[in-house]
Amino acid sequence: MTTDTERRTPRADCLADAAGAVTFDLAGVGATDAELVLKRRGGEGEQDETRLPLTPSGDGTSRAVLPGTAELAEGHWDAYAGDRPVESGIRDVRALLDQTPDTDRIAARVPYPTAGGSLALRCWVRAPHAEAGDIGLVAEHCAMTVEGRLYGTDVGEGAAAEARLRGGDLVHRVPATGEDGAFGFTLPFAPLAEASGGKDQWWDLWLVPAAGAAAVRVSRVLDDVWDRRNVFVYPKQRTETGQFAEPCYTVDNDLCVRLTAAR
Repeated sequence: MTTDTERRTPRADCLADAAGAVTFDLAGVGATDAELVLKRRGGEGEQDETRLPLTPSGDGTSRAVLPGTAELAEGHWDAYAGDRPVESGIRDVRALLDQTPDTDRIAARVPYPTAGGSLALRCWVRAPHAEAGDIGLVAEHCAMTVEGRLYGTDVGEGAAAEARLRGGDLVHRVPATGEDGAFGFTLPFAPLAEASGGKDQWWDLWLVPAAGAAAVRVSRVLDDVWDRRNVFVYPKQRTETGQFAEPCYTVDNDLCVRLTAAR
């Protein structure tokens, strides 16, 4: 016989810490729900599913813990109790604010509610990693400034930032500076607009830490925001070609520049 508890939609409150661990406290789980299952969206292999034991807490809830040392690939991981999606409850993510981890490999995890209200975990795995910090706008030069921190490698001689045309082979490079893990650069929008031919375009931003080094994607993942697109919105600047340029983030929290035609 199916009990009322087993028919109820499971609901989880979450507590995330800066070391990558996440504690899940579930209500509405049934006696047959022995595990919390995390499944990577779009994945099909064994590595795309993680099972966490559920332990009764004695107050009608059960607890599962994802250790910070657990290996989760980058992507979106949906939570299930058995085969039932878990509803997102209270998410305590205060420990994720203003992180400056002492590690070369970044493994960031943010629990969040999907559009349908289910619980998911957004994971990033980056090594090395260029974490974007303050983004400034220089109106008189129609440019943006970027400051951030670099993990897993150092800024050296010949460091540069690259704006790469998405879907094309155009690259615009500017010098970058940095020391003690910090980096910074100024990117004028005029060269991007002039190369665009008046078309709407996206230019992705990369950091080359030193001459000859592999480029590192500039992103912002070390806080509690799983999707920055509508949260971090910057003013548009009008270029000499009549287009508008604006810094923005992608669905993966990667930093880019968007060019749009004047209309």
